[in-house]
Amino acid sequence: MKNQMLTLVLALVLIPFCWAAHTQDTPVAIRGATILTGAGDVIEAGTLVFVGGKIVALGADVSPPDGADVIEAEGLYATPGFIDAYSHVGLGFSSIWHRESLMAASRRIADFLDNPGDSNWLRSGVTTTYVSPGGQNLVGGLGVIVKLTGSIVRDTAAVSASFGETALNAFEAPTTRQGMIAILRQTLIRAQEDALEGEDGRTFAQVLTGELPFRVLANTPDDILTALRLAEEFDLNLVLDSAAGGHEVAEAIAKANVPVVVGPTIIGIGSGGPYETFALTPSNAASLHRSGVRIALSTAGFGAGRSVVMEAVLAKAHGLSEAAALGAVTSDAAAILGIGDRLGTLAAGMDADIVLWEGHPISTWGETKRVIVDGETVFER
Repeated sequence: MKNQMLTLVLALVLIPFCWAAHTQDTPVAIRGATILTGAGDVIEAGTLVFVGGKIVALGADVSPPDGADVIEAEGLYATPGFIDAYSHVGLGFSSIWHRESLMAASRRIADFLDNPGDSNWLRSGVTTTYVSPGGQNLVGGLGVIVKLTGSIVRDTAAVSASFGETALNAFEAPTTRQGMIAILRQTLIRAQEDALEGEDGRTFAQVLTGELPFRVLANTPDDILTALRLAEEFDLNLVLDSAAGGHEVAEAIAKANVPVVVGPTIIGIGSGGPYETFALTPSNAASLHRSGVRIALSTAGFGAGRSVVMEAVLAKAHGLSEAAALGAVTSDAAAILGIGDRLGTLAAGMDADIVLWEGHPISTWGETKRVIVDGETVFER
């Protein structure tokens, strides 16, 4: 019922940007675009066909099927819908923090979603995001992956945790980082021994089997290394979030084969960010990528302000290749979120989440002309 209400709320918000030109049974062909698949392939003057919300064919030698609606896209770029791999879209500040307990592993963020925030994100080409609890709890709950049109892709996508100042300062105890990690280790050990009961016990059991990724918000090199050691000890499916100081320990992250969701870029002591982001540099994404770390990009935003599109542009401006920047908001982001079988790449069988751009999308002059989600146009400029 909660998910149905969410879909209704988002649909009402987006009605002004939607139009209906075809039914889901009518094939639609985008013809003449430069197709950037998100997986590194570029198809010049290509045609992409979708029907029923799914892509069925694409290529330079593909022709629109009989009876198809044709969208002429000569001179435009076509990409997958962009993915923001860490945000708080649809959450109020009061709902991102569980104030009663340092540990709230089984709290489902999907149950707190309300309004997606500023629809400018959708109009900028972002169609999907991972919505995380805040960083005030040591373990804050189960994040959710949602499309910005309202549908939920995965309602229990990962367990989100937080190391460092934000969680440490939110409660009277523990008073040190060592104490905080000791509590987490004891919890994991109890879960290993089947001694941790209730919903949190079941959630940590899924973390220990790797069924649920364990996403840790960590910024200082020391906190990042602590997360890597913990993941090795308990064989966790670890994902690092933010990782402002990741470039200083990039080789250790790469050796552990741990992906990083980088961002946001424009934070720091001078702009209201926490002190632990002292090592932040706009070349963080490029440094991690050069070291062999799989990366995605994020805003950690609530749905207003600049979208992850600008994060990709900034990452490219500071050394990340154009192809890698595109991958960090499409195929690599989808792979890190565990939804690469549906999203992040333009290929047959994938969801028809497609953006048409005038100008290259990883540039300051790129502008969305049309945004399509599940085969339906939700924005047209």
